[in-house]
Amino acid sequence: MSSLTRTILAVVALAPLATGCVSRAAPFDGLGDAQATILKLQGQEMAVNPTMPGASASPFPMLPIPGLSPEQQAQINAGLQQFGQQAGGLFPPGLLPPGLIPTMPGAPMAPSAAPRFNGFVILGQQPLMDDDMKSDLLDLFGDSDSFSANRGSCFTPGMGIVFQDPSMPNIELMVSFSCNQAMGNGFRWPHDVNGFTPETSEKLRMVYERLFGALPPQGV
Repeated sequence: MSSLTRTILAVVALAPLATGCVSRAAPFDGLGDAQATILKLQGQEMAVNPTMPGASASPFPMLPIPGLSPEQQAQINAGLQQFGQQAGGLFPPGLLPPGLIPTMPGAPMAPSAAPRFNGFVILGQQPLMDDDMKSDLLDLFGDSDSFSANRGSCFTPGMGIVFQDPSMPNIELMVSFSCNQAMGNGFRWPHDVNGFTPETSEKLRMVYERLFGALPPQGV
């Protein structure tokens, strides 16, 4: 083997050491010292009292009355619905004590007071203390090869990721497993697409399951 050939082989062997890891796209290239927090999100709002098919909301429960035919029961129910719709104009606000008129299943409920992340309910959160896992996440989101055009038209995030560095605004990410895509907040998405490759989906699932257990069957 000539000296020139040996020199070429040596340069090729040292090239990965000289270049280091694959460079991360901004803003993930500057988050090596950031604190990461992983959030468990409720991707879909769960109805507290789902309306039965064909039923309309009324402040009165439509309980069956023994001895009445279905037609008679329907007439009474219709009368209760009409009275309930007019009751708001019969009594000035605040006249009736709270809870005096029962609420029928399907009536609007008060908004949940649970903490939220970009509009989605937070079910749990964990600081990411594993530096290797944090580095893997930065590599993943900073590499365009982690993403593809294969994504759903929905978005129900089950996991959120927050990178906090005092020198910059928070970098926030939302991951929707069932819709196979991620979205960012507080920065410009650096890649042309945001759908997951199979490898990316699997890596993110492993992060979720390590911190929060098995993924719910649907809606995240």
